Amino acid sequence: MQWVFHVPVAGDSRALLLATVLYIFALLSLGLLISTHAQNQIQALQMCMIFILPSVFFSGFIFPRETMPWIFYAIGTVLPATYYIELQRAIVLRGASVADFWLNFVVLAGMGLAVFSLCALRFKQKLA
Repeated sequence: MQWVFHVPVAGDSRALLLATVLYIFALLSLGLLISTHAQNQIQALQMCMIFILPSVFFSGFIFPRETMPWIFYAIGTVLPATYYIELQRAIVLRGASVADFWLNFVVLAGMGLAVFSLCALRFKQKLA
């Protein structure tokens, strides 16, 4: 972002890296969980669409979350993209630190760990 598009990052680059690693961990855990449920590749692709489209529309990426009806706002709160986008905006644009948005870091890490644990249990049941 800085080198290619010359966009200055107002906040700490390490916080940005930590947010990205936690987001990737949460998404990879979600992908593993989907792969433990799917019978084939087409079914896995369809299951992924269940998460991709709401992540784009209800996370605040396109539309502000504050203007959404309560049901869409509630759906957005269980999506990792919501917390990652909020962290990106806070760090890159406003120069926020980890201390300012620690709850978003904790939620992303908790989502990743919860889904990964569920995936591990599901995989263990599948092997038995």
